[in-house]
Amino acid sequence: MDRFRMEHSLRDACARVTACQEALLSQRMQVRELERSGLDASVARALLEIYEESKAMALFNRDCVAKSVALAQRTAQGTTGAAIDPSNDEADHDETLLDDDFFYLEAA
Repeated sequence: MDRFRMEHSLRDACARVTACQEALLSQRMQVRELERSGLDASVARALLEIYEESKAMALFNRDCVAKSVALAQRTAQGTTGAAIDPSNDEADHDETLLDDDFFYLEAA
């Protein structure tokens, strides 16, 4: 696979991670609202678990693609130095963004 295709794949993988984060945030808010209203949130919680697994897979995929791109860049340059940082967003550390106080911070 050529370098441009690999970089395009990396951008796609990063976009999937972002989409997973947004779906996860939305679903967490749905679960929270159902529970606050005293409604059954079991189906919403099951979907939340699916979204969490999906995000984990998207992160793994993004990291694999990023390593491939970095390896291709090092091979093309003939060096062994670090080429790119696969985590161009805070997807690995979004728990600080998605904690229980986030809903209140967003509303304020």
